[in-house]
Amino acid sequence: MENVEVVKLPKQEVDSYISSKLEEISLLRKDGVTRIANLKNENANYRRNKQIDKETKADLISKNNELIKEAKEVELANKEEIKTKVKDLNNYINTNYKYLIGDKTKEIKDRKLSYKNTYINEKAALKEEYLKNISVENERFNSLSDKTPEATKEHKNKLKDIKTLYKQSLVESKLKYKDSVSVANDELHTYYLGVYDVKDEAFNKRIPILDRIIKKLENYKYSFNLSNFFLNNGLYIVIILMLIIAVIYYAADTGQFLFSMNAILLLLNQVSPRMFFALGVAGLIVLAGTDLSIGRMIGMGALFTGMLVTTNGVPSLTFFGNSLDFSAIPLGGRVVLGFGLSIVACAAMSAFSGFFTAKFKMHPFVSTLATQLIIYGFLAYATGNNYTGAPDPTIRNAITGSIGNFPIMIIWAVIAIIVMWFIWNKTKFGKNMFAVGGNPEAASVSGINVFWVTMGVFILAGIYYGVGASIFGIYSGNFRMSTSQGMENDAIAACVVGGVSFSGGVGKISGVVIGALLFQAITVILTFLGINDANFQLFIKGIIIITAVALDCAKYLKKK
Repeated sequence: MENVEVVKLPKQEVDSYISSKLEEISLLRKDGVTRIANLKNENANYRRNKQIDKETKADLISKNNELIKEAKEVELANKEEIKTKVKDLNNYINTNYKYLIGDKTKEIKDRKLSYKNTYINEKAALKEEYLKNISVENERFNSLSDKTPEATKEHKNKLKDIKTLYKQSLVESKLKYKDSVSVANDELHTYYLGVYDVKDEAFNKRIPILDRIIKKLENYKYSFNLSNFFLNNGLYIVIILMLIIAVIYYAADTGQFLFSMNAILLLLNQVSPRMFFALGVAGLIVLAGTDLSIGRMIGMGALFTGMLVTTNGVPSLTFFGNSLDFSAIPLGGRVVLGFGLSIVACAAMSAFSGFFTAKFKMHPFVSTLATQLIIYGFLAYATGNNYTGAPDPTIRNAITGSIGNFPIMIIWAVIAIIVMWFIWNKTKFGKNMFAVGGNPEAASVSGINVFWVTMGVFILAGIYYGVGASIFGIYSGNFRMSTSQGMENDAIAACVVGGVSFSGGVGKISGVVIGALLFQAITVILTFLGINDANFQLFIKGIIIITAVALDCAKYLKKK
């Protein structure tokens, strides 16, 4: 093992030593690690190449695989030597860059202090000049023997011009100071990250976890802005403070902890079906739209599912006065049919709204409002707004019951979250959705079919409404069209609280999940605190929604 230098060395000498060691490590990797990576990339390119026939492709890949085996032998032979050299180099970097970064930090700090002193002196000089100019102008005016209205007006205008020039000079001086500080910060940040760029190369992009954490902290520290932090997280901070106050109040009043395991499971169980609705509408909000028909879609889907899974298959409601009897269908078949009917109906009605939005550029507010009225008006008239009847206990326990003390509905919600996360982040459709939401004209020019992306988002939302409506209908028991009125408010609010921007093109699944949890937590907490009045709860939710949207608009305006 090589001796690690502990005395202070000039940066040029340190950099030269590191470069020579990196070159040695690179040569040891050339015929092993590096060759394996290159050959694997070649194989991946062959597999994607549609111009090469299967036999030629298989032959090329087979030859590369033989070369990979040879390269692995070289990799194994050089493994220990590379490991030793990397370890020595890492120790050298840690030892020598420790004081180099300290010296650079001191240099930047001194430079920033110099900029600050220069700025203070400039402000003082500008103020002195301003006062001098004001004094000269006043003396000039006072020396006039005939102070006519025109002369007085001219005097006032000159004073105004002097003041305006002074303010502009102050602004320019401040901007110059801020730019100088920003350049100094950039220089230190670049210098600091240079250490980790060297380590990335030495460790072949696999730097130790502690270094990774330090690098992320440095990036966060560099980009952190207090005003932006409060703008981006202000609502979360307020809600968390509300939760803390509620926990303290509940503990003082009852002597118990508000968020016991049972309370947490209750919260997760209640939010689980609502997660489907929030995830569904989130895509529409990414497109700078909304959906006012969610509540009626839930009612429709739950109604269709509920009437099929009732005990003995005989719902208490009628369609246009005709009694329904599904008892001839086996229970399992009725469950599948109920879910399928709910999904198809919700997807179809959502596609109906989406068509008018995508084809005629109709705002989703209008198209989904019309859909809401159509769904509710037709089904409420057809059924007399009667209940479906209670779902079969076997189905209710299987879909919305518990495994021990763990609610099954949480599992359905987790699956829904994973699927939507994959669609948003790992598919071409998801990337196109954000492109259309951010700028539909630019997306269209780049070759994205805006019509079908918009339709796809609406249909996907309908599928999620349908699945969630079925689960929610079985969970709720007896169900009719008017029961789900207003649930669109909770779904939309959860997205806005979670950072999905109404300006379009911005949003994360994690934000939707957090938003849904926080929004439902408020309802649960109010109930635990004895505030059961639905009207007051609506008041609190309204305050949260307007605050969330106001913060979103403020972020948009600042960005613009």
